[in-house]
Order: sequence, then structure tokens, then C-alpha cells
Amino acid sequence: MTEQSYISSIQNKLTKNKLYIISSFIIYLLLSISYVFDLNKYFEFGTYLSFQFAFNIVKILSISILSILITVLGSYIRSDFTKTVWYIVLILQYFSSAILYTYCPNISFSIVLQNIILLIIIHIFDKINFNYEFNFKTLSIDKHYKILTILAFGLLLPFIYIYWPYITLNNLLLKDIYETRLIFRTINIPILGYLSSPLSRIIFPILLVYGIKKHKYILVIFSFTAILYIFLCSATKSVLIGGILAFFFYLGDKWVDKFKLFLLLIIPTITISFVLSVLFDYHYFTDAFVRRVFFVPPFLDNIYHQYFISQPTYWGHSPFGLGLHHLDYLNNESITRYVGERLVKVHDLNANIGILTEGYMSFGIIGVIIHSIAYAFIFMYLKLLKISPHYFGIIFAYIFYLNSSLLSTLLLTHGLIFLLIIFRVFLKNSDSKFK
Repeated sequence: MTEQSYISSIQNKLTKNKLYIISSFIIYLLLSISYVFDLNKYFEFGTYLSFQFAFNIVKILSISILSILITVLGSYIRSDFTKTVWYIVLILQYFSSAILYTYCPNISFSIVLQNIILLIIIHIFDKINFNYEFNFKTLSIDKHYKILTILAFGLLLPFIYIYWPYITLNNLLLKDIYETRLIFRTINIPILGYLSSPLSRIIFPILLVYGIKKHKYILVIFSFTAILYIFLCSATKSVLIGGILAFFFYLGDKWVDKFKLFLLLIIPTITISFVLSVLFDYHYFTDAFVRRVFFVPPFLDNIYHQYFISQPTYWGHSPFGLGLHHLDYLNNESITRYVGERLVKVHDLNANIGILTEGYMSFGIIGVIIHSIAYAFIFMYLKLLKISPHYFGIIFAYIFYLNSSLLSTLLLTHGLIFLLIIFRVFLKNSDSKFK
């Protein structure tokens, strides 16, 4: 390849992917402005997370150049599905960690590095031609949706029979949420706790999307009502949000359309929260969205990184540790509760982290690489299934969970294993034009 043709190929690549690249730069700029002129001013002190600000031109220039290079790197991903996932991970995880490291003192570069490792490994996995066919029975959703509906209804019946006397409709208005959670902690039945996520975040959202796609409106009403009911059985907002995301991301027939919807969700919300906060002194959206979604996770990541850098857990906090390394200081307490109450020093706080930071606290950078491979394998597996883009809302929810759950919790409590099985059985090859 001549130098001229090589430059031409790069230009074509950038032109083809300008939506991903330019929009990512815009979000990076908006998040930076929000942190510098809004977040650190109103949340610098007085909370357990102090978002301070320190101007460092070396950090600003070096992280800006690094972010540009990484953002452009995504344009070399071949699969439209992987590219969409990759840029969402870039925005939700890498950008916020990079900005926090740039402006907040005493933040370790390792929280940025772990996200770079993840993005590179996802990029590498996209280039692997893995065509092994699992010997597993497949049922087309078009021909067997009634089986899935009957299964869903059967699994919902225990929730109706046991929990009906304890629900309150005030929760639909987001009232009495914490009171309801306390009630359901005392009457919680473990088996129903494990069924809650598969039903509310996987099966009913699948039926909801399928009903919309095939104009089966009774199925749509039934599915959404079931999601609302399961929400009332726990007052867990993520259950309700999962159903809304499934509906929202139904729009559009291509994977790039899903990224456009993501932009429609992110850019206006960041902008509106900034305007309301700076001009009208109304900080609710900055707190609920910008702070909690983007900057609380990397801040907590940094606490874990600094504490466990000299005393890794070797997965002793997790079933994956196989009990080989016992952590005496936990005293049968979860690692997230231990960090929340002992390190962050907030009573009853679960300092949730994602699987990357879990990898770091388990075995340093090697642990990050291991967990990044697990992360990348999940999406390579989903890519191989050739799922219709209409079901992306379900996948998007799990991208978010990957940044806020331990791996064992994600697989079992949040039902990721169930998702991989159900997608394989009912949704494989649901997109004939997948690439």
C-alpha cells in the first residue's frame, strides 16, 4: 500500500465513523465542562465524595491527547454491534475516569488504565473469527413466543401469591421507596430474589419488544404490567428503568441507530442539568445523573485501587476464589459493604463497583486483564448470536450493570447467565442482516 492510499484509507475510515468520533468528543467536552463549572463547585465538600478541582496543564494535555487517540481507535472496529458497545463503554466508563483523573487531586491513573485495557481487549476480540457452533437447542421467538409467555407467567405467579399484600401503588410515583425496601427485606424469599432479574430484566422485556415488533399489543400490555408489578415487589428502580430502556431502544433497525438513541439520551440530559444547575441553582439532575452515573463509579474505583493495591483479595471475596484465600477482616460481610462502612465511613452504604475494579482489587493489573477478557467474551458471544438490534435495550442495561456489579453478582443475582441462555435459545439469528 502506497503512502497516499494509506492516508486515503484513514480519511475514509474517519469519514465513515464521524458520527461516533465527533459525538464522543462532544460528550467528553460536555462532561469536562460539567465537572469543572458545576459538579466540583456544588459537590466539593459536605458529602462522602468530594469532587475537588485542581488545574494541571500537563494532565489536561496528556489525557486530552490520549482520549483523542483512543476515540479514533474505535473507528477501526469492523462489527457494527461491537462498535456500538465499544463507544458506549468509552463514554460511560473511560471518559468519566479520565476527566476525574485530570481534575481531581489524588486520583490514581490506574482507574483510567483499567478502562484502556478493557477497550483494547474488546477491540482485539472483535477481530477474532470465532465460529464454533454450540450444540444447544434453538427455538425461534417468532414460532415459540407462546412458550416464553407461558414460562414467564408461571414464574410470575409466586410473586403475585406471596407479595401481593405488601405492595403499594405509591411506589409508581417513586414515593415510599425506602419504606417498601425495608418491608421486602424482612419477607424476602431467596429463590424469588434470583427469579426477579431474569423475569423483569430479560424475559418480560423480550416479550415487550417482540409484542411491539409484531403489533401484539395485549402481549405488550401484559409484559409492561408484569415489569411494573415486579418493581412494586422490591421498589428497585433499575427494574423499572430496564423496562423503559427496552422500550426506548426498540426504535431504529440498525446498530448505529442505537448509538444515536444513546446520544439522544446523554447529550440533552448533560446539557439540561448544567443549565438548570448554573442558571437556576437547581442541582437535582446534576446529582442524580451526571454525578451518580458518571463520576461516583470512578471515585469509588479509586478508593478500592488505593486500598487494595498492597493487599489484593485474590478473589477471596468471591465464589470464584474457591475459598483458597480467606479474608478474616470481612467477618461474613460483603466486600462492598465493608468498603462503604469502613473506608467511605457511611453507615449501611454498599460501595458498588464494576467487574474491572473487582479484577484490580483481586490481582492488580493481571486481574483487570482477566476480567476484561470475561467482559469482552460476553459481547463476542452476543455478537455471534446475531441478535436483532430491537433488543438492544436489554443489552444496554447489562452494559451499565457491568460497571456497578461484582462478576458473581452479575452472573447470578442480575441474571446474566440466564440472559446468555435465553438469548441463545430464542433470539439467535433474529437479525438476518446482522454484522
